[in-house]
Amino acid sequence: MSSKAGRSAFVFLSVALLSGCSVFSENVVRPPEPEPLPAGRPPLAPLAKSMISVPISVDLSAMLHHANDESVVPKKFDHWGAHIKSPKGMDFKYYAERDDFAINPSGAVYATSTEGERSLRDWWKGMTATGASVAVSAGVRYKAEVHPSVHTAGLSVHCGEGSEWPRRATLDGSVAMGIAPNYNVSASVIGVAMNTIDPCLIRPADLNPTQEVRQRVADSVRVGLTRAVAPINAMTVRSQVEHVWNALRTPIKLDQDMWLQLNTDMVGQSGTLMGGPIVEGEIQIVANPVVVLGSEPAAVAATLPPLDTQPVAPGFRVAADVSLDYAELSKTLASRLKGKRLQVKGDVISITNAAISGHGGNKVLLRIDFNGDVYGHVYMIGKPGMNVLTQSVFIGDLYWDPATEKLLRDGASWLHNSSFRELVGEQTVFGVTSETDRIKGLLVAALNRPLSPTVSLRGTVASVQGINVFADVNSLHVQVMSEGTLGVTGGGKN
Repeated sequence: MSSKAGRSAFVFLSVALLSGCSVFSENVVRPPEPEPLPAGRPPLAPLAKSMISVPISVDLSAMLHHANDESVVPKKFDHWGAHIKSPKGMDFKYYAERDDFAINPSGAVYATSTEGERSLRDWWKGMTATGASVAVSAGVRYKAEVHPSVHTAGLSVHCGEGSEWPRRATLDGSVAMGIAPNYNVSASVIGVAMNTIDPCLIRPADLNPTQEVRQRVADSVRVGLTRAVAPINAMTVRSQVEHVWNALRTPIKLDQDMWLQLNTDMVGQSGTLMGGPIVEGEIQIVANPVVVLGSEPAAVAATLPPLDTQPVAPGFRVAADVSLDYAELSKTLASRLKGKRLQVKGDVISITNAAISGHGGNKVLLRIDFNGDVYGHVYMIGKPGMNVLTQSVFIGDLYWDPATEKLLRDGASWLHNSSFRELVGEQTVFGVTSETDRIKGLLVAALNRPLSPTVSLRGTVASVQGINVFADVNSLHVQVMSEGTLGVTGGGKN
């Protein structure tokens, strides 16, 4: 080539570079940077409806006080002065005496039987039924006697009288409790039974009055116990729940310019009741938590809604965004690719640098610099994806941008047809566990802290996982979902 021709080629190359045109001159590949695509819309954050457990308590001391008042529930059942005729024609008499009632010592709450559930449906009338009942019991001593007749050879037949010990039994009552939509407490006696420990063994069996005695004592106690539960119906747990509801409306700081907003929107009941005479239960506040970036969001004022009866899936979930900075991703990608060589027959290139940037339309742009038998740079475009199993982001579906592809086809077809894209694609995988671990630590701290002098959060974070990724102009946004539990302590007692 003459010096004049060389100068012309140099001038052409310089002008082309300055004007941003695609350039391939002998062994130089320098396409212009592609025009960005229109911005795309990030995917909506998944619904993260969560449940926050709020303790409530109801003091049944007043009920027990009334139940153990002889003027409300009799303690003595004295029918020993004269014989009573049973529906079967048997003449008998009995005496029974009970101890004070107490909440079942185990503090258990017994599930209602099928018959009890039918009683609940008849009684509840729109209440939020718990499907369980608080058990009360009292010890009983009794005796009975059958009047002399031809069947007993003229001799009276008795048990628990004279030299015999009084027979033992228990009075067992079942009190259903629930909370109305206005947070008032309601209670109803759904069953009373006298269960014998030491049964009478009067023979023949059709002369045994035990069943009659049990039914008469149970009926009398049920009438009185129904009056004894009346104080429960004057109670409410509204103040307990409202106190916590208001405390949960304030945003919780996670980090600098990062806030957790719980967005509570409804209240439901778990149906759990334990203990006595202070019966412990739970109310479930349903929230739609979201992580907000920027300045502190305003606390949203909202009145306590009526209690809802719809079931809510257990657990506390929070969706948040994690940003992966392109500058940091570029450093990682460059460190992996620098020095890697690609040889096709007699032609060789060596990668000298790499960078990644946002390209619009949920795509990223890769620039790969190289030297060797061909030198310059190329552009590839790809779409980010999320590997949930490995918790990593990858750049998939890599293709040459149009200007790059034309230059390679026209002047470096060996490079175009090589495994160049595969070589680069293998290195565009970026783990996100360090970022999800950071979010987990922030959430654990935020979910275990006081909200007010009387209300504190107590939560767990079992896992935080990346579930989706989106490329915008400034960074890759990874959507992460946390799974755990959240409850509160405090709120007062009734």
